[in-house]
Amino acid sequence: MAIRRIFISDRTGEILHYGKSERFTKKMTEVWRHVYKQDIFTAAEERILNRLAEYLQLNTNAIVSPSGDYMNIDQMSKQIGMDKSNMHKTMKTLMKKNAIGMWKSGDITAYYMNPFLFQCGDVPEYLFHQFDDEYHKKKKLEHAERFKAGKKVTSILKATG
Repeated sequence: MAIRRIFISDRTGEILHYGKSERFTKKMTEVWRHVYKQDIFTAAEERILNRLAEYLQLNTNAIVSPSGDYMNIDQMSKQIGMDKSNMHKTMKTLMKKNAIGMWKSGDITAYYMNPFLFQCGDVPEYLFHQFDDEYHKKKKLEHAERFKAGKKVTSILKATG
């Protein structure tokens, strides 16, 4: 079943045409160029981020299984073929750096990819705000500063000192 997007004229309200929604993940290359220059992530962290980008849910950036269910860290390690203990350690570090976010709602725990790194479809503005709020909570605890990609300010944490 294809996801379709309807394009409507703002002026007349008339349907202009139908189009397919994006079904691919965009790597934010401007940010990644600066990530590489400043060694923000280790090789293992980069590998995990790139592999998990394949499992981003359309328009939410949630990390989900191929069937669409939210994945926990053990399921992620199985999907990308990594040892569970190493996956747990690396995910903890990625969450400290604000590259991955974890939010709970009732019994559901969901992991999200920071949209400054990868985006799948039209990522809502509130996700950028969620990661920005996490940045403000973590910056003092982690003794880190906001990573800047050229003139672009991100919510990714960079170690100081």
